[in-house]
Amino acid sequence: MKKVLLLVCTMFFGTANANMINIELDNVNPSVGDTVSVNINLTGVTEDFTSFFTGFNFDSSLFAYVDGSVSSDFPLLDPATFLGLDVDTFEAGLVSLNLYEDFFSSPIYSAGDYLVASFDLLAIGAGQSSFSLAVSQLYSSVTFAESDLDTSASGTSIAVPAPGAMAFMGLAVLGLFGVRRKA
Repeated sequence: MKKVLLLVCTMFFGTANANMINIELDNVNPSVGDTVSVNINLTGVTEDFTSFFTGFNFDSSLFAYVDGSVSSDFPLLDPATFLGLDVDTFEAGLVSLNLYEDFFSSPIYSAGDYLVASFDLLAIGAGQSSFSLAVSQLYSSVTFAESDLDTSASGTSIAVPAPGAMAFMGLAVLGLFGVRRKA
C-alpha cells in the first residue's frame, strides 16, 4: 500500500510543473524612459511539439513595444516560407507570439525548456500596470495533439513612478540632508 501511495504522490507532484509558460522581467522599478526586458519561458514541456501560440498583454498607455528587440530559442519568421516565430503587435497592448509550422515537413521540438521570446518594452507613462499571458497552447502536427499551457505563474505587476514624483523625492532627500547639516 505504501508503494502505491508513493507512486501516486510521485505522479501527482512530479507533473505539477509540466507545460508551464511564465514571464520574467529584468527591471521591476522602471522610470519613464527606461526599458524593461521581458523573457517569456516555456518550462517543463513533456511532449514533442511543432508549433505554439501565446500572447503577452500589457498596458499600452504605459509601455510601448520596441521594434526589432526580439530574440528567441526558435528561428524567427522567414518571410519567404512563413515558418518560424512570428512576433506581432497588431493590437495595442498585445504582443502575439506564434511559432508556425510547415504541415508536411515540420521541425519537431523535443520536450524540455525554451526561451520563447525576449523583447523590450519602453516605459512611456507613469502608473501601475500588470503583465499577463493570454491562453497559450502547444500543437503537434505529428500526433495532431493540442495542449494548453499553464499560465498561472505568469501574472506580474509593475509600477512606473511619475517623473515629478521622483524629482519631489529628490528634493525631500536634499532637504533632509540640509536640515541634518544645520543641526
